[in-house]
Amino acid sequence: MSGLQFIKLSVVFTYIAFIVGIIRFKYLSKELKTFFYFVAFGVLTEIYTKFHQHFIMKITNPIGHFYFPIAFLILTFFYYQLLNKFIRPIYFFIVIGVYEIYCVINPLFIQSLLEYPSLVGAIGALIVFIFSVTFFIKIMTEAKIERLSREPLIWINTAVLVYYSFNFFFFSLYNLRVIASMELAKIAAGFFGVFNLLFYSIITVGFLISKKAD
Repeated sequence: MSGLQFIKLSVVFTYIAFIVGIIRFKYLSKELKTFFYFVAFGVLTEIYTKFHQHFIMKITNPIGHFYFPIAFLILTFFYYQLLNKFIRPIYFFIVIGVYEIYCVINPLFIQSLLEYPSLVGAIGALIVFIFSVTFFIKIMTEAKIERLSREPLIWINTAVLVYYSFNFFFFSLYNLRVIASMELAKIAAGFFGVFNLLFYSIITVGFLISKKAD
């Protein structure tokens, strides 16, 4: 299977996770509902991307300048709900403020809207990865969950951990790959499709095993 086919298949799994999330919405906890909004935003972005390519321009780089700050905001609120008794809220506000300000400054003074915001993506991925690891530390410290495989948040957090650890390197080396070789860029895009597919597959499992929300 080619890299392009993996990317197309991963988009299908994005929609599958979204549909399963809608069906199981009443069973989702408040934290999982927040994460569902992240999935929904991904679907809306994918739909708009198709519209953008057909009716505005083929270059989709400008979309990233809007997607990253909003997706980051949703994910940070998700981890705020999970970690607000483990990490002081002020740190979340500081991280959100600094990152969002940088997202505004970047297209105004650093990168053009027509350039892919790879550094913005890399920094956001690193921060989300740290949140993900911190949540696992919290789980191990509290030792309240007996069957980890039956806990939806464990599945969701595992998906985030794997996906954003890859995304950090993917975004960090994005411009270097394009300069070095378009063939290398295509291979990297194929790996991105694989991890995207894995990401939404695990999310789907997390939604499916969710129990009645409190």
